[in-house]
Amino acid sequence: MKKKLGFISLGCSKNLVDTEKMLGILEDAGFELTEDLETAQVLIVNTCTFIDPAKEESVQTLLEAAESRKNGTCECLVAAGCLTQEFQADLAKEIPEIDILLGTNSWQRILEAVKQFYETDKKVQFFDTAPCQHEELLPRQLTTPEYMAYVKIAEGCSNGCTFCYIPYVRGRMRSRPIASVMHEVRELAARGVREFNLIAQDLSCYGRDLRDGTTLAGLLREMVKVDRVHWIRLFYLYPTYFTDELLDLIVSEPKICKYVDIPLQHISDSVLKRMNRRDSSESIRQLLRKIRSVRVPMTVRTTLMVGFPGETEQDFEELLQFVQEVKFDDMGAFMFSPQDGTPAARMDGQIPEEVKEDRYHRLMAAQAAISEENDRNAVGMETEALVEELIDAGNGQIQAKGRTVFQAPEVDGNVYIDNPGDVKPGDFIHVRITDGYAYDLIAERIK
Repeated sequence: MKKKLGFISLGCSKNLVDTEKMLGILEDAGFELTEDLETAQVLIVNTCTFIDPAKEESVQTLLEAAESRKNGTCECLVAAGCLTQEFQADLAKEIPEIDILLGTNSWQRILEAVKQFYETDKKVQFFDTAPCQHEELLPRQLTTPEYMAYVKIAEGCSNGCTFCYIPYVRGRMRSRPIASVMHEVRELAARGVREFNLIAQDLSCYGRDLRDGTTLAGLLREMVKVDRVHWIRLFYLYPTYFTDELLDLIVSEPKICKYVDIPLQHISDSVLKRMNRRDSSESIRQLLRKIRSVRVPMTVRTTLMVGFPGETEQDFEELLQFVQEVKFDDMGAFMFSPQDGTPAARMDGQIPEEVKEDRYHRLMAAQAAISEENDRNAVGMETEALVEELIDAGNGQIQAKGRTVFQAPEVDGNVYIDNPGDVKPGDFIHVRITDGYAYDLIAERIK
């Protein structure tokens, strides 16, 4: 089929990986990828349903795509991903312009679905219950810069947090065997990828479901043997199974970024218990003390939630004090959003929206001050940076924009490098931090 192919991928990087593999399958079959969505004949919208704003964005995007299906060049509109999985019947009814609906376990059937639609001119729906087998053998079209990629090493989650809908739409955790992941890593490295961002709902739990001794540490030991692998970054390490073995490996292996993203959610024991988190205030503090005590500087990022049902002002003040005490290098926060079907949505003690918003802004204000202090304290530090873009700094000066080893793509700030010399996107260079702001850094290149 010689059709122009467009895509919109919403939500997390795990969703993006599914999108890239759908694009690879279709491109391999002759479809032509276009960035101009107004010219796309086949349009894929990979949706998200994590919290209400994500659902609203997904629905609005589908409605806009439906207009192109009615009045534009789009001949085949595909809805895939988590929102499709959760609301398959509703979407088919409320947005009749959707031609194909694919559940979270059916993205690998994209070519079959598109062919079936064009052959029959009838709607196609695939909602498989079994996950994709041997996905490492499927083609993949990267939408990230050629030097960087996300590698999804597990699907689903078995933690059972009371606020989260992920297990309902993605299923229980299913780890990929190390051989499968390594096949993909070697393929990506051969294509020029240097920064590998490992992703899963819970990386530290990787391999436990396989019951054959597979661990994240075991996978990392294989990855660092690949010559072209330069940076390995880990998202997301839940505290429960963050082992000493893993921490020792992160510290000792130069290719693994000294950067850990640990979604803690809260610090109050009463809130953690209602969330069905397996950790306590004391176990979290012990882990953080251990990470901070290692022989190399470690960047610690976290995500926190405010307004969980039953969260008292005292609970929130405990959280606020915790943030001011720990001084996370980076932190994200969000307000609790009740998801239909989850235990938390049915709990007593739902918090008014205005209280959630007040707590959210107070927490983020505290972190903004901490981040600025952290960045100012970084002045004089020498580190490695990845060049991502060359920009005009004015007065005929060129500046390199990129990320240090302690800045993750999309979620953290950037570093702006003065007088970078002869560099290009994808280069790794050594820099000295010369100034710091709330989110970004200024640096100079060390020749």
